Parts: sequence; C-alpha cells; structure tokens
Amino acid sequence: MKEYAKVASYIITVAFTAFATYMLHLSLQQIVSVTVLAIFIAGSFIYWNFRVAFAFLGITLLFVFNVLDIQHFINYSNIDVLTLIIAMMIVVGFLEEYKFFDWLTARIIVNFLDRPMVVIFLLLLLSFIMSSLVNEVASIIFMLAIAVRVCKYYEMNPIPLSIFLVFTTNLGSSATVIGNPIGVLIAFKAGLSFMDFMRWAFPISLLATLVTIAISRYYLEGELKKAKTVKHPEEVKNEIKRMAKFHKKLIVPTIVFFGVILGLALHHYIEEYLRLETNTMLLGMSLLGASASLFIAHDRAIDIVEKKVDWWSILYFLLLFASVGTLEYTHVSDIITSAVMSVTKGNILYIMLILSAVAGAITSVMDNVLAIAIVIPVIDSLKGVINVFPIWWAILFAGTYWGNATLIGSTANIVMAGYMDKLKKRGELERSVGMWEWIKIGVPVSAITFFLAFLLLYLQLGIMPH
Repeated sequence: MKEYAKVASYIITVAFTAFATYMLHLSLQQIVSVTVLAIFIAGSFIYWNFRVAFAFLGITLLFVFNVLDIQHFINYSNIDVLTLIIAMMIVVGFLEEYKFFDWLTARIIVNFLDRPMVVIFLLLLLSFIMSSLVNEVASIIFMLAIAVRVCKYYEMNPIPLSIFLVFTTNLGSSATVIGNPIGVLIAFKAGLSFMDFMRWAFPISLLATLVTIAISRYYLEGELKKAKTVKHPEEVKNEIKRMAKFHKKLIVPTIVFFGVILGLALHHYIEEYLRLETNTMLLGMSLLGASASLFIAHDRAIDIVEKKVDWWSILYFLLLFASVGTLEYTHVSDIITSAVMSVTKGNILYIMLILSAVAGAITSVMDNVLAIAIVIPVIDSLKGVINVFPIWWAILFAGTYWGNATLIGSTANIVMAGYMDKLKKRGELERSVGMWEWIKIGVPVSAITFFLAFLLLYLQLGIMPH
C-alpha cells in the first residue's frame, strides 16, 4: 500500500469511528474512549512497526481527555498477566540456553529417521506439545530449526512442512494456560486454573491437531513420496543422533522444566491448601521457575532477562490492556452488551458465535491479544446475566485457531515467514512464503478446526459449570 493511501485509510477510519460514536449519542468520554481505541487499532494495523508508538499516543490522549487516570491505568494494565508472561519467557530462555528443546526434539525423532511420515507426524505433534508447555514463539523457533535439518535430510522443500508446523503450534498454544498470552489473560479474567484448561481446552486442541495432521498427509503427499526415495546423508543422521544424547548439562534444565510444569499443574491444589486467592500460585510457580532459572544461570542472568524477554510486546500489551479497559470504565462495554443481548435474545449459542466471529476476524488479520482484549469487557458485562463459562473457551479457540488463516494471523506465522526469508537470502530456498499459498490452506484448516472446537463446546454446554 502506498504511503498516501495508508495515511488516507488511517484518517478515514479514525474519523468514521468518531462520527459513528457521535451519531449514536454516546457521551464525550465514551466517544473519546472508542475513538482512541480506533487510533490504537488502525495505527497498529496500518503501521505495525509503530504500534508501540501509537499505543503511547493513545494512552496520552486518554489522560488528556480525563478518560483514564493513573489508578485505573494501573488497574487495567493486567500486571499479573504480564508478570506471568515475563516469568515464563525467562524460564524458556534459560532452557534454550542449555539446548534443552533441541535435545528433546532430537530424542523423539531419532529412532524414526528412515520413516519420513512418522517423523513428520512426530514433529507436528511435538510442535503442539511444545507450544502448550512454553509458548507459540519459542516453540516455532526451535521447531523450525529442527524441521529444516530434517527437510535437508529428506531433500524436501521446508515451506509446506513449516506451514503445518505453524498450524499445530497455534493449535497447541490454546491447550494450556501458559501456551499463549491470551490463555493467561483469559485465565486471570475468568478465574480458570491450569487443570480447567487440561479439562476443557487440551482434549479439543489435541483432536483439532490430529485432524490437521491428517490433512497434512494429503498436502505433503508429493514431498513424502520424494523423501522415501532419497539416499539419506550420514552426516545429518549423525548430527541428529549426537543431539539426541543426554549429557550432564541437561540434568538441571530437565529438573527445572518438569518442576515448573508440575508446579503449574498443581497450583490450584496448593492455593486451596494455603487458602490463597484463585491463580495466586499460577503466578507464584512461574515466578519461582524464573527465580530458579536466574540463580542457576548466574553470570548469564542479565542476558536472559534482556534478550529472551520480548519487552517490545510486553510494553504493547500493557498499553493495550489499559486502553481497552476504558471501554469498561466509560460503560461502552455495557452498551455493546445490551446490543448483543437484544440481537441474540440472550441465546448462548448466538452470543458465542458473534463474539468468536469478532475475535476470529481480528485475529486473522491483526493480533489475537488485541482481539481478546476487545471482547473481554463485553463478556465481563454478561456475567450474572448468562453463563459465560463456554464463551471464554469459544473466544480462546477463535483467538488461536483463526490465527492460522493468514500469513499475519499470529506471531508464529510471522516468525516462520521471516525464517524462510533468511533461508532464501542464504541461497538455501528458491522462494519465500506467499500470502495466497498460505491462505488457500490456512483458511480451510482454520474453518475446519474451529468448527470442530465449537461443535464440541456446544455438545458439552449441559455439563459446564456456571
């Protein structure tokens, strides 16, 4: 898009939003709240590299027009959510320093190198598991590194396999509370525990992943046939065998990894025993894991905190949460809720469809955290009117599954595209990943998996807690 067209699109979007809110007879504070959010969202979408700058601008305007004060800025910033994300980034960064994930991946595939379909199945399943236990970005980074090695081994084009690795990574990120920032956000807002995710999200995400793997077999059929005829170079095989060997340096990171996972899984029971508030130890166990990681890393601790934590995104999330919080502060979310209830007549199925459609649409073209942050105030307003429990899961799946629809649908997608660009620049690939190449398989996969998830949620409505 040419620069003047971008500027025109931005001005028109913001002006139309301001005019529409005025015509709806909203109060001045409500008009400012919605218009500033439009400044925020449109700026992030059209000028993605400047999204944090737009975020600072938006918050400043909210202060100037007295739509947000310092106390509510702090309240709406979701410091608990961001602290948990930072802690888990530190743990993952520590494990990456010790090559823990490289070893784990190599250990799983090493015995199946002569069976390419099995290796690909394991890689896709492993990307699901890894993203559910760490996060989508860390998962796709180390999975791509392994996948490229495997594709060289089989003399395959890494792009088709990498696309499906992103699919299963995004699906896996919804399986647990720590797999995706929106999972953390939903957990704290809805009071959901790690075990709640294991009960309601993990089985559905796993089934969606298995369906995606089945689809991949047909999509990768040509590459697989070629792989079976390749004479495997021994040096690559030896490299994977070397990576699969367990050595003393892996003992400590292995203890940290399983210790953090166990602590997160048991956090709800620890809270009950100590009579703590819900999710206190979800955050506490993450902080304990980060503390242990930094003590063990000692001389590299500063580097881990500085380089392994995505401070750019953390800052963006903080400002985004504060801006979206003004929808609740100015009661715009109540107006939206009334409109939703009026249209749907309070039918839970229709409400789930509308809110997940909004979340999915924003996710596929922009950012899932932004999508869920916008929807959450509406769900908060619905509490006490209808059972919002199934709605939380619907928007979780919408915010992760529809991230597979386009090349820019999630951070993992963008990381993968950048990784392929680097391979092309080094002469290891003939081409980069194209948007249409992605969409023609991403949209069907997103639609199939989300329909499956939504159907399974609907079938369980009768047994869901209120």
